[in-house]
Amino acid sequence: MLLDVPVDPDADTAREWAVDELAKPEYREGSGFSLDALWDWLGDLFDRIGDAGGSLGIPGALVVGLIVAAALALITWLVLGPLRRSRQGASAGAVFDDDSRPWRQIRDSARDAQSRGDWDLAVVEWFRAAVRLELERGAILDSPGVTAHEAALRVGDAVPRARAEISMDADAFDRARYGAGGLSEAQARHAEATFTAVESYRRTEAAPS
Repeated sequence: MLLDVPVDPDADTAREWAVDELAKPEYREGSGFSLDALWDWLGDLFDRIGDAGGSLGIPGALVVGLIVAAALALITWLVLGPLRRSRQGASAGAVFDDDSRPWRQIRDSARDAQSRGDWDLAVVEWFRAAVRLELERGAILDSPGVTAHEAALRVGDAVPRARAEISMDADAFDRARYGAGGLSEAQARHAEATFTAVESYRRTEAAPS
């Protein structure tokens, strides 16, 4: 960015660079701090450096350049941190993450968790098993980072009789996976019943009359 501008700026030029840089949208969205206050602080700092440059025994332009570089580095860190967390948060509610297990393996995991009284994991696995089953059947479309409620809508469209139940399971999934947890046996049994309804739906439909 600074390669196209003078390498020996005075205080006014350096301040103009900083203001132009800070005017970019990425410094305004999701930053969580006041840019107006920061601009005022930088302006005051540049004025002081310009007044005191001679007495410091250091070229004012060098001091200003270092201040600008440090300020922009700090701002970038402050801004990109929340933006990065925002992007991570967008995908934090994904159903599968990097899980590529087939539906039978997920179902077996659900049964094992349920036998051990791990109701949170049982709900998560029953829900995943239902979604994975419909994906493998080709009944619903897959997409990266699909959330529980997005997946529930797709499964509900493919298996209308399970629409309300899988929506409830999506709520339980989010609570178990990304919330406080503490689900009950009844919620795990509900997710199991939903999976059974999804599993039997197309098999019943495909059976000869």
